[in-house]
Amino acid sequence: MSVDLILTGKYGVLNSQKLLNATSNNINNVNTDGYVRKETQTYTSCVDWGVGATYTRRVYDQYVQRQMFTDTGTKAYYSAYKEGMDTADKVLSDSTMSIANAATSVFDELSTAVNNPTSSANRSAAKAQLENLVERANSANNSMLESLNTVNNQISDNVNDINSLTESICKINDQIRTLSISDNATNNEIYMQMLDERDRLINNLSSYVSLNVKQQQDGTYEVYMDSGMLLANGDVYAKLTQEQNKFDVTKSDIYLTYDSVYDSGKDKSHVKLSSDNIGGSLGGYLNSTKEIRATMRELGKTLVSLADALNVQNKAGFTLEDIAGDDLLTIPGGFGRSDNPDNSIAFSFNENQGSNVQSYSFQVSFNGGEMHIYKVDADDKRVDITNEIGNIPDNATSVSLDDYGITLSFNKDIGTLKGDGTTFYVQPTLMVGTDIKSNVSKPEDFAFASAVRTRTASNNYGNATASLSRCSNTGANYGVSVGADGKPVFNAGAPTNIVIDADGNYVVKDSDGNILGRAPASCNGTNVLANAVTYDAATGTYTNTALKDYGYDINISGTVKEEDKFSIEINDGGQADNSNGTALIQIRSKSITRTTGSSKTTTFNDGYANLLADLGASITTASANEEAATAKLEQTTKLYQSDAGVNLDEEATNLLMYQQTYQACAKIIEASQTIFNSLISSF
Repeated sequence: MSVDLILTGKYGVLNSQKLLNATSNNINNVNTDGYVRKETQTYTSCVDWGVGATYTRRVYDQYVQRQMFTDTGTKAYYSAYKEGMDTADKVLSDSTMSIANAATSVFDELSTAVNNPTSSANRSAAKAQLENLVERANSANNSMLESLNTVNNQISDNVNDINSLTESICKINDQIRTLSISDNATNNEIYMQMLDERDRLINNLSSYVSLNVKQQQDGTYEVYMDSGMLLANGDVYAKLTQEQNKFDVTKSDIYLTYDSVYDSGKDKSHVKLSSDNIGGSLGGYLNSTKEIRATMRELGKTLVSLADALNVQNKAGFTLEDIAGDDLLTIPGGFGRSDNPDNSIAFSFNENQGSNVQSYSFQVSFNGGEMHIYKVDADDKRVDITNEIGNIPDNATSVSLDDYGITLSFNKDIGTLKGDGTTFYVQPTLMVGTDIKSNVSKPEDFAFASAVRTRTASNNYGNATASLSRCSNTGANYGVSVGADGKPVFNAGAPTNIVIDADGNYVVKDSDGNILGRAPASCNGTNVLANAVTYDAATGTYTNTALKDYGYDINISGTVKEEDKFSIEINDGGQADNSNGTALIQIRSKSITRTTGSSKTTTFNDGYANLLADLGASITTASANEEAATAKLEQTTKLYQSDAGVNLDEEATNLLMYQQTYQACAKIIEASQTIFNSLISSF
């Protein structure tokens, strides 16, 4: 009987010791990162008296844990995405740095200067505001460029951390597999510590990339990205590399290869990962750079449209020094990238096509002996626009994309490039904010006077008078060119006279008296040249073809009579004229900025507002998603910790209970010893 008591007490003491060890370990690790609460379970012996098998296990819900991994990645993605775009948003939306406000100040000062066109002081104020606009554009674009560099450095740090984690997970998987062969693995404290450490590593990894975990029969975990790419198992682990995009120095590409824990050889695969399928903070940072580049291109687009409109209008007028106006703002072209160092591509913006410029990038491919041109949007989606361009001869060295306001030029002819199989990539508007410069060196450079003016014949029968409705363009393709001396001259065949015929129509003639066309009486003298149709001298009849755009037009207001004459003449000595200055001011309310991917145009300020709205919407959405993801993660973490976390009150209660059990079992052994001694002493 005493022997049975001794065995019963012995097993009870040993079991109580295991229970005390488990709860003591829980208490000691209450603040240990990644620790999972342990629980010792005891089973009754069905053979002998006392305690049977004892097992210690980790207490957690694996399904909640998997959800916690997912929620961690989601929260990290939106936090990184928002953080990456934060600088761009602050720079562009700050009222003290607002480019739209600077543009408004330019037009305000121009308006003041135009009211007194010969005042150098007012012109100087306009010059200063134009320089301020350029400075703000430079600063904004450079700040976003610095933001790109910062985020790319954060991407580099993320890649290094991910590589360290995948290698660690792979190695600990291998160790767990080795220990799991043992029958005592379940009760092995080292084994359970390894399981805790592996879960901690995976949880850390889930903040960098979105992942899925699958448990294998040998105890190892296979860790996958959401896209299905393996990150780690018990044999190999993924190694990410950050590489500069061959066509865009501001863009990082992420590639995946595999290393093995058993040898130093690398897997031959070299897979490029899509930023949209990475998730976590790495995916968030990558996609934030996409947004920043899109914002830079949109900003560049709006600046090109404004600069082109100002330049074209200023070149249609004449300065205080009575010479032709020049570009107010300079937007130089640039070079694209090529996958063949022997071949190069350059781009330039087409004059008077600023309203066609959009924020697309362009890829030109000569693979397969054919030329294909693609427009590439912010999401890197390509659309073949080759058919929009028409036939380009093989001996050509440039392609004009008039619908997009740019010209692409190559260092070799197209026929040669078709044989080389080269691919080119250009981002015309990406660096416009950095490259734009003021071309106004002195106050007199503003061309407030129009190249032409109107005159009403003094002996007309009617009371109508002529006025210039616009003078927007000069050059060989228009009515007025600039001579070698910088003075305006009419081109041959330019309309210079309007004569009223017997039916009240407006007959348009050149300086030699040749009839060019006729505007109907029904136009009432409004934009006569725009409403005129051409004259066929061979047949002596008027056609249905509209008169070409000569870059200027006139209005005739009042009652006209037959043989009334109105003339257009060069504006000699017109320094005090402000008609072209008025046209410059009107640009602020003109629709000059193209909405990317649409035929719609808006004013410069509206285009800039749309840019801010798009960026703001992305950040607002990211903030809302971050808040939701944070709340979801907190909820999931609490649910996970309700099982896996250590509750000190509960453990303290268990400690007292197991201590009392230990003492009681010791008493059983003491009682058995007393009985045994009594039996011995009775003999």
